[in-house]
Amino acid sequence: MALTAERLRNDERFSGDNVTQFLLFLPFGLCLFVVRTILALILWVASIILPNKSTVRQMLSTLACWTFGVYVKVKGQRDPRCSMLVANYASCLDSLAVAHALGTISLRKWKVPPFFASTLGIRNAAQFVRKEHFGDCTSAPLLLQPEGGPANGRGLLRFADWPFPVAQRVQPVAIEVERAFTAVTVHTGHAAGFPWRDALWFLLAPVTVYQLTLLPATGDVTEVAGVIAEHLQIEATNIEYPQLCVPPPRPPPRPPTPSRAAAPGATPELARRAQQVKEVLPRVPLNDIMRDLAITRSVDVTVTNFLEGVTPYTAEPAPQASQASQAPQPPQAPADPQPGPSAPRYVTPPAQAPFPKSAKERQLSFQERKAQMIADARHRYIQKHGLNLTVTLTG
Repeated sequence: MALTAERLRNDERFSGDNVTQFLLFLPFGLCLFVVRTILALILWVASIILPNKSTVRQMLSTLACWTFGVYVKVKGQRDPRCSMLVANYASCLDSLAVAHALGTISLRKWKVPPFFASTLGIRNAAQFVRKEHFGDCTSAPLLLQPEGGPANGRGLLRFADWPFPVAQRVQPVAIEVERAFTAVTVHTGHAAGFPWRDALWFLLAPVTVYQLTLLPATGDVTEVAGVIAEHLQIEATNIEYPQLCVPPPRPPPRPPTPSRAAAPGATPELARRAQQVKEVLPRVPLNDIMRDLAITRSVDVTVTNFLEGVTPYTAEPAPQASQASQAPQPPQAPADPQPGPSAPRYVTPPAQAPFPKSAKERQLSFQERKAQMIADARHRYIQKHGLNLTVTLTG
């Protein structure tokens, strides 16, 4: 599968079980953060007071590595004939790691305080506007990272072409970064400016290990990206860093849940079951009943859902008593003050009791309420249609 810009982004700081492990490490990490903040203040004062000499810069570089918890390992030999090193972009502190190990100068356009830039081995790119600056400074080689920004390590971004015409021979450097718990870089959609958030996480992490592999120098500068990608065993892509800084598109809204979606086409069987539920629960809208029946396929389960509040609904207004009084009433048999054993006894629903805690009690309560509501519905049906109860029972 071809790599896309979304697959080269890091949108989250944590992944997998790293959150739990980081929370266990957090008390020690906070203590480490305090100690490193004190070191950062010492670094700030020392960078202002001390003169700008090579030995002083090396000491400040070491102090900066302690401050940010950076540990550097180097493989391979530097070619003294090459005054330019070309590397992949792995993190915001690549320049610090390479400057500490190889004494390089990195070109950046970041607007950071001068003492901070000098400690990290950063120079303003505007200072190197002529070709001779790239070829004559063998004691302090230049580190160029043509990707323009870091990816998540799954692929190599497209190299810019501007660094290569100024040097006939360059030495590739493959940079690999490892850190426990958290991702080194998170893409927040800002292409310009120093990534302070990523830098502050260096203070909290236990250690960040950089491995620098010096590859054989080459005169064919167009193949540098392929040489670095082959060593890192990743794919060299044509994706540019600004594409990673574009915020990902928002996911489309989720479709409505079946319980709130429009009622499906009513089948005769579904309509018959809906009428059974409607007789028991006359104030529940028929559309809500059919919607729930389409999922449960059971009258009893649907009635339970409405009674126990699992399926929400808006109750319909109760039928007006005036409509029942306007209907012609046929003559009814005189009520027997003491009905016989064949006459049904209608149950009046009692006051609402507390909701039972056990499943057995809830089932018994549901059966009682169901029987009461069915009896009440039958009673209203007989009264509405003016049925003669004695004739109905004997006939």
